[in-house]
Amino acid sequence: MTIEIARRDLLAGGAALMLVGFLGRAAWADAVGGARQLVTALSAELQKMVNSGQAQSGQIATFQQIIGRYADMGPVAASILGQPWRTASPAQKQAFVAAFQSYFSRKYGNTFSQYKNASIEVSGAKDGGKSGVLVSSVVKRPGQANIAVDWQISARSGAPKVVNLIIEGVSMLANERAEVGAMLDAQGGDLDRLIAQMSKAS
Repeated sequence: MTIEIARRDLLAGGAALMLVGFLGRAAWADAVGGARQLVTALSAELQKMVNSGQAQSGQIATFQQIIGRYADMGPVAASILGQPWRTASPAQKQAFVAAFQSYFSRKYGNTFSQYKNASIEVSGAKDGGKSGVLVSSVVKRPGQANIAVDWQISARSGAPKVVNLIIEGVSMLANERAEVGAMLDAQGGDLDRLIAQMSKAS
């Protein structure tokens, strides 16, 4: 009887492990699939915006709306600001997120003319562990070299969102962290002055 009970326990334990493994693989597949769908939808919106014929100011405003929907701007802003984020007040954090989103939209919105008639093709996605899911894509521009863009997608805030771009191997987060850090140093480490500068910078 003891042997039979032990056998049943062993079989039940094995079945449980198999179920956990299956659910883990299913969750991983869902995360990868969801991230790929997110980037595909985002890419379609970006292509539509760039080829819309809008004036640059209109495209920048549209780009800022797209960022708000697809990017997890709170964690992005926190990562870019670094240590000063941890000591900032809730009001300063909220103001910095808004200022950075506006600054980022204007900064990159000024380059949209280079991507007229470009297409974005999603080529793959893979699990990046704690980094989230990395979705690979290629930006194809008529008569110009292709650009490799990897999108880092995380669902830590509850839904899949973009938290970083790696363009030709260069991390947007790392690049912006260095630039914003230099801007903060130029303001004597005064976060409020940095926020004011970013809010009006072109």
